[in-house]
Parts: sequence; structure tokens; C-alpha cells
Amino acid sequence: MELTSNKKKWMWYLLTFTIIALLIAVTIKIYSIEEENIKTAIIENHIEIQEIIAKSISKNISSELELIIFELDILSRTNELQNDLGTVASNQLMAQTFNRLNSISPTAQILALDENFIVLSQVSQTHNSFVGATVKGLSSLIDSEEQIIELEPKILSINTLLYDEPEIAITFPIINQETNLSMGLLLITFASSEFFERHGNIYDIESQFLMVMDENHVLLIHPNMENVGKDFFGDEIQNTVSKNPILNSHILNVLEGNLSTILFTLDDNIGERINSGIPVNVNGKNEFLFAVVTPTQSINKTIDETIFFSKIQTIFLLLSTVVVLLVLLVKRSQSFKKEKLSVIGQLSSNIAHDIRNPLGTIKNSGVIIEKENNNKNEIISRELNRINISVRRISHQVEEVLNYVRTTPLILNPHSINQTLQEAIDTLDVPSSIIINIPKKDITINFDHEKILIVFVNIILNAIQSIDKTDGHISIDMHETSSDVILEFENSGPNISSKDLKHLFDTLFTTKLEGTGLGLSSCKNIVEQHDGTITAKTNPVIFSIKLPKS
Repeated sequence: MELTSNKKKWMWYLLTFTIIALLIAVTIKIYSIEEENIKTAIIENHIEIQEIIAKSISKNISSELELIIFELDILSRTNELQNDLGTVASNQLMAQTFNRLNSISPTAQILALDENFIVLSQVSQTHNSFVGATVKGLSSLIDSEEQIIELEPKILSINTLLYDEPEIAITFPIINQETNLSMGLLLITFASSEFFERHGNIYDIESQFLMVMDENHVLLIHPNMENVGKDFFGDEIQNTVSKNPILNSHILNVLEGNLSTILFTLDDNIGERINSGIPVNVNGKNEFLFAVVTPTQSINKTIDETIFFSKIQTIFLLLSTVVVLLVLLVKRSQSFKKEKLSVIGQLSSNIAHDIRNPLGTIKNSGVIIEKENNNKNEIISRELNRINISVRRISHQVEEVLNYVRTTPLILNPHSINQTLQEAIDTLDVPSSIIINIPKKDITINFDHEKILIVFVNIILNAIQSIDKTDGHISIDMHETSSDVILEFENSGPNISSKDLKHLFDTLFTTKLEGTGLGLSSCKNIVEQHDGTITAKTNPVIFSIKLPKS
């Protein structure tokens, strides 16, 4: 009996352990299946988001390049530039265009060249003068006689020795209005990495995850910076990528004008990666290949950690199923957040692409109508003025949205505050009834010129709109301490209510019917990025900006 009892006891133990072992084995098997399903689902979801981001950035880049070409078109057709090329008058016109282009994209320089690519005039961020010099590299990339016949802009990648990397160059013929032939070329250049990477910043994509090549297969941005400036299909890079047929086929597919995404692996420490490539089309021509590259090891690491901790927390089948569902919910919630950011970014790109270009067309048409009218018809002149005012207002609102979305690193250099204030005033239409006084004493400190210029433009524009059509003044005072410079913008407009004063710098808060609520919020972000402060008080209305000297 005792042997029988012990036998039954051990049989129950064995059965219990067998059941537990089977449950553990089934649970582990289910986890393995779910792990693969989760990996597949998350990677597919990441690919979908990455393609949305690539398409949005491509549209942003295309829009900015088309707007730059549009500005060069207007400049090339001006009589002052054609009649006085290389004189003070033409330099002033080029400087005005240079300032407008800097608000679109940080611009290195604008050059006016003759048919032999000799520099006749120059506007540049640097103090280097190229007047009288020949621009190297253009003769091998562009035929001046061909461009005289075609009268078309060209987008190139060259190296003018301003940067240790290829530069984006846009050439535009200076067209003689009488003969309809080119008198020379306008050339604008800017650093390729700075131009492309700041578009990635909108979507919080780090620069090492971007790849850009031009139509000649020259890499302008690459995760491995040693490859920049080299031909992707050249022997050096092809040996590096082991002549990967999947990658090469993917690149050729994108260069033909298609959006394409692949998963591929190279013989390096990075392993498998996702590459979503798309062509950048400018005025109907594919000029660049833009790609977002993400290593899957960062995705897999997160999944592995999640599954591992879930296995520790539960052994039983039911609990394992619940944990997997929770993991899926967590991962999906993160994906929804990314999708939301992508939608916001795509909205901003649609604003830039779908509003800027029609505005440019309206503005260009207005210039042509105004030239043909020549103030002969008062009604047409009055309506043209209303159109121009409306175009400037919409353009300012679009810029406010894009300035708020962009999060680019500071470019700190010594700048004159008074000169920057004057540039801000020159970009605005100041009514004759409003007097603006800038400080008599000038101070030079380090700041990001383009960002602080946006701040000054917004504050002065708000003051002008507050004063409206009445006579008034804007007084700008400046004083300094041992560590800071303090600017005070006082205007004679109506006082701000205490209720509105509390929310003045809040995102989307505005008291104007046509306002976006992003202007002062962007100012606050920019000033704080400089480790400064911005405040406002009323009676009288004074905006105070404190910027550190170092």
C-alpha cells in the first residue's frame, strides 16, 4: 500500500511538474511567436511613418528651392541689375534678395557672374571677396553657351572652398529684356549639410540618419562622413557597401523618381537598417535623392527588453497573453505619438508647399501688372497695393508657423545689435505716421543673427499693428550690465490688459483676428535658446529682452 501510495504521489508530482513544464514551454513558444509578430508590426509601422516623414521633408526641400529660384528670377529681371551690373545699385538689390533668402534658408553668398564665370558682384556672410575671380568647378558642370540658349536655372553641387564639404549651388541666367538672351549668371550657394539637416530637425531626426545625393550620384550627406563628396557608384564606396545589389537597385529605383523603402544589411557593426528614399523634385526635375536611414537594432533592443521583462513577470498562458497585449498597446501608443508629430510636420510642409508657391505666383503677377500699368490706372494701382499687403500678411503668418516648428541649433557669431535692428526695420513696411528710434550707441555681442532677426521683426511688427493707423512712435533703448545687454521696445499703442499680459507669450494665444498666436511664442523660444529672457509690461507698453554677452 505504501509503495502504491508513494507511486501515486510521485506520479502526481511528475504530472504537476509536467503540466508546469508544458505551460512554461507553451508560454515561451507563444512569447516567441508574439515577439516576432511585434517586431514585424512595429517595423512595418516604422516604415510607414518613415515614408511619411521622407515625403514631407522632400516637399519642404522642393518648396524652398523653388522659392529661391523664384526670388532669383525676380532679381535677374530688374532693370537696375541689368543696366548697372556690378555697381552699388545692383549690389543693394542683391543684398535685399540675400536678406529675403536668408529668411527662407541660411545662405552663404549671392554672386553675379559674366559668361566666363568671372565674379562681377558679391553679397556674402563672409568677408572674403571673390570679385574678379573665376568660380572654380562651374565650367565642368555647366556650359555657359548652353544656358544662354536654354535660359533655365540649374541646381548643382560644387565646392567653392567656403566649407569643407560640397555646397548646393543654384545658377540663374540674367536675361536681357530686349534680346531675351543671357547677360551672365546669378549664383547662390549654401552648405549642403546645414540645408538638408535642418529639415530633418523638424521631425527630430539626427543628422547621422540622413543620406542625400545629387543627380550625379555624389553624396552630400551620409551617415559615414568620410563618404561625403564621393560618387556612390564609384569603386571606393561600392567596395565599402560590398556592391550590395539590394541597396544599389533601391538607389537606382529612387533616382528614377520612385518612393522606395528597403531593409538591408552590410558587413559592419550596425547590422540591418531601414532605408526610405525619395527624389526631390524641383520644377518638374528630380534634383536630389533624399533618404532617411534607421538601424533596426535600436528598435529590436526595445522590443527584446520589453519581452524579457514580460517573461519574468508571468509564467502562465493567460497572464502572458495580457502582458503581450499591454506591450502592443504601449508600442502602439508610442507609434500614435510619432504619427501625430508626422501629421503636424506634414501639415507644415503642406502649408509651405501649397500656400507659398501660389503666393509667389500672385506676387510675380502683381509685379508684372504693376510694370505694365506704370501708375496709369489709379484703380489698378490701388488694388495692386491691397494685393501686396494681403500677400505680405499671409506670408508672415506662414513664416510664423514654420519658425515655430523649426528647431535648429544656434549659430553664434559676433553681430551688431543696431545693424540687426535696422535690417528688421528694412524688411517691414513702416507707415509714415510711425517714427522708429533705434539706440544711438551700438553694442556687438555673440548671437544667432537669423533667429534674433526674427525676434526683432516680430516685436516691431506687433508694435506697428498695435499703433495701427494713428500717429505714433516706437522707441528702442539699449543699455548693458557687466554680463548682459538689455533692449527695451516701447510703443505708443494702447495698453495691454492684465488678463492678456499673463498669456502674451503662450502658444496659440492672440488678440488679433489675423494672428497665428505663434509669433511671440517663437520669440520667447529663441531668446531662451540664447539663455536670455523676454518680458512685457503695460502703461506704457514695453517689451524687454535680456541677452547674455557671452
